[in-house]
Amino acid sequence: MKRIDKLRISRRQMLGATATAAAGAAAAAAPLSEARAATAAAPRWSMVMDMRRCIGCSACTVACKAENNVSLGRFRTVVQRKMTGTFPNVKKINLPIICNHCEGSAKDGADDGVPPCVSVCPEYPGERLTYVSPTTGKKIRYRGGATYRRPDGLILIDVAKCIGCGKCLDGCPYGVRSFDPFVQAGAKPEEQTADKCTFCVHLIDNGQDPACVTTCQGKARIFGDLNDPDSPVSKLVREHNLSSPGNVLLPEKGTAPQVYYIDPEGVLKTAYREREKGKLDHYMEYLDA
Repeated sequence: MKRIDKLRISRRQMLGATATAAAGAAAAAAPLSEARAATAAAPRWSMVMDMRRCIGCSACTVACKAENNVSLGRFRTVVQRKMTGTFPNVKKINLPIICNHCEGSAKDGADDGVPPCVSVCPEYPGERLTYVSPTTGKKIRYRGGATYRRPDGLILIDVAKCIGCGKCLDGCPYGVRSFDPFVQAGAKPEEQTADKCTFCVHLIDNGQDPACVTTCQGKARIFGDLNDPDSPVSKLVREHNLSSPGNVLLPEKGTAPQVYYIDPEGVLKTAYREREKGKLDHYMEYLDA
């Protein structure tokens, strides 16, 4: 009878095989969203404002000013309040407002869309810059300027290139920009620089959420990547059909805002007060009877 040697497997080999199998199983079980998100060249940062949850506490405004050292009397985000109805049937509406980080449209200056605040900037387009996508590692070239749009959708200001002309303040239909009276325009020091929300870009680039999001008591602000179909913002946009025109501010302007509102009672249009042309006192917290 032919002898059959017993198979000998060491403990090290067994553990190695088990680890390999586990890793394979984990890879197979990984959410498909990771693969889908990786196909996007860069994230597309967005915020959802859930008006059902905003309690008007202004913690977001305070956190923003503290995190970004916003100057006295200036704001990067506010919660505007409006009272509607007549006694005893009255209602208070809390409307959080922030820079919309618009995608822009072709009419604003380019085939792929340029927001109006960017297209009117005399210093745009500036030198070529390089953005490295945190999701793919891909290097993406884009144009800078005093006001410019990064490939991940953030609208930013380069103080060093700003000449303080104020054209971006006038170009923004939402009135969410202001001059910083304590910071000189880098390219024209006798003028003040423009200032606005950056979605806390320094936190985003470090893998964190904006300060207003993390401090929101009612969880009314949700931030994330719209290019990731399983991100919280993507799910909310689909669930509430937020891509429809009635769920952003001033949809008729065609700026393609990346800040969406969950507004089940349909009060957004009546609660929002559009900035009057030539005036920059719109962007503040106020009570309107």
